[in-house]
Amino acid sequence: MKSEHIYKLLLLTLIFSSSCISTKKLIRNSSTEVSEFSEDNLNGIYSNRNKTSEGNNLWFILTKHKESDHSNVKITLLKEQILNIKLINQDSVLEEYNLPGKIKKPYFSIDRDLKLIPFYPIYYIRNEQKTILGNDKDGNLILVDGFESEGAILFLGNGNHGIYEYKFEKIKN
Repeated sequence: MKSEHIYKLLLLTLIFSSSCISTKKLIRNSSTEVSEFSEDNLNGIYSNRNKTSEGNNLWFILTKHKESDHSNVKITLLKEQILNIKLINQDSVLEEYNLPGKIKKPYFSIDRDLKLIPFYPIYYIRNEQKTILGNDKDGNLILVDGFESEGAILFLGNGNHGIYEYKFEKIKN
C-alpha cells in the first residue's frame, strides 16, 4: 500500500512539475510589436512563404501537412473561438480546417497536439504545442509557435522544447 502512494505522489509531481506553454510565455518571446487585435486585421489572404527565413510555410505550421509554397492561406475568424483556414491556389480551395482557440489580446491563441501518457516510471510521454497569431502594424501575420516534448522509459528520460516566431506577408483582405 505504501508503494502505491509513493507511485501516485511521484506521478503527480512529474505531471505538475512539467511546465506548460502559456500564451503569456509566447508573447514575451515575440520580438515583433503587434497591433491591437481586430477580426478585420486578422481576416485575409496571406503568403504561404515565411517572410523572415527559409523555414516552415504557414500551412505546415498550422496543420502539420506539407504543401506547396506556391499556394496561399486564407484566414477567417468565424466565431470568437473558431479560426477557419483554407489553402488556396488562385481561386480554388485545396484544403480547409477549423482550428479551435481563444482571443487573448492582442493574439488569437490555438492549443494543439496535447498528449499525455502517464505510466511513470514504466512509460511516460507528454507533448504540447501552442500557436498564437496576430498582425504587425503593416498588416502582416505574426505567428509565434511553441512546443514542449518529454518522455521517460524505466526512469530514463529526455525532452525538447522551443519557441519560434514567423512573419507572413498579407496579400489582400
